[in-house]
Amino acid sequence: MAQALFATLLAFFWFDYLRPGEYFPVFYALKVGTLVPLVAFALTIGASGGRPNDEVLAAHSSKWFGLLLLILFLQFIFADVRQYVWETFTGVLGYMLVYYMIVRQVTSLARVRAVMASLILVHVVTVFLYPEGVMNPEVRAYLGGAPFFADGNDFGWSVAIVVPMALYLAYASPKRTLAIFFYGLAALLVLTVVATQSRGASLALLAIAMYIALKTGRKGRAVLVLGALAVLGLMFAPDAYFERMNTITTYEEDGSAQGRILAWKTAMRMAFEHPLLGVGAKHFSVAFGAQYKPDGYVGPYLNAHSIYFVTLGELGFSGLVFLVGLLVGNFRRNERLIEAAKASKDTVNMELLVSVQASFLAFLVGGAFLSGVFYPHIFVLSGLMEAVRDLAARGATVQPESAPPGAPPPLVRAVTNRPLPR
Repeated sequence: MAQALFATLLAFFWFDYLRPGEYFPVFYALKVGTLVPLVAFALTIGASGGRPNDEVLAAHSSKWFGLLLLILFLQFIFADVRQYVWETFTGVLGYMLVYYMIVRQVTSLARVRAVMASLILVHVVTVFLYPEGVMNPEVRAYLGGAPFFADGNDFGWSVAIVVPMALYLAYASPKRTLAIFFYGLAALLVLTVVATQSRGASLALLAIAMYIALKTGRKGRAVLVLGALAVLGLMFAPDAYFERMNTITTYEEDGSAQGRILAWKTAMRMAFEHPLLGVGAKHFSVAFGAQYKPDGYVGPYLNAHSIYFVTLGELGFSGLVFLVGLLVGNFRRNERLIEAAKASKDTVNMELLVSVQASFLAFLVGGAFLSGVFYPHIFVLSGLMEAVRDLAARGATVQPESAPPGAPPPLVRAVTNRPLPR
């Protein structure tokens, strides 16, 4: 029963990320994509085993997601355009159910790796389903599948988030053939980011490389692998990629960058005029066109192009408190356990924690240039981080072979006299 229930969680990624209803309309007709997570959630609540419900509710991320729901609920009461708020509320609630299932069900290292592998594979399959995004890199193509994959920038960001997972599964694999397989997937994912020509995703990859090289206990190996991936990406990068990278700092020549700066300034205006709840979820572009566009402005209605500024504009300062509290709290808790693992030479936990933190860092950096605060990324990553921190703190991951029989894992010994991060 427990394995079948976990399989329904993994099925969520395939149904929500790939949207097979686009190829087989029967899935849409039967609403399989909605029923799978709902049934899995209902079964998870009543299932025995797994992490206790009270611990899930007491987790750091759970409290901040509760605040997000409260903000959206209040917006629905007071917003002028309730349809957008309702759509956002239901979407967030659905992803929170997935977050809950991850925290509750992912109670072993094997399950952590299964979630990582599923996330990697749905991105790889998407590349092959929509090869124009990779095979014709001179054109920034729009992909099918999930709405949060539609734009090349969004897809590149999502791909960058799973690159550290592929690297972790490669160097943590006990079999050489499996390690080669995941290194190959990591290379493919890096090439995919290059093909999307996304500047935000490229900066996310740079942040990943620097972080892993700094934190991992195998610095030489990490630098070699990341350097090889970087060289591979640059070898196959088209001229258009380098041209777009050169525009990162040339704001006066780049209309896209100018639009971002204008959108960010507008987000601050929205927040100061609507400090408590903002202009409303998913209402940024409409509010920009109706109320906030500068005199003489000619162009499309702008989006915020940043999870930080879209949260500020659409949810106000209360939304910014939610986002900062969630992100900073998770980052600090991860770092605390990473440093404890490094101090106790617990390489098993350290490599796992560094991998998850690197994916989180990719979300933070890429999100500075993209608006997907309501995408599944933050909910899935938060669930994975809560699950991994609980496993590491309880010593439920694989212990190093050198540990004496019956001895607590090194990381548990390191944090025994300190409150465990949740």
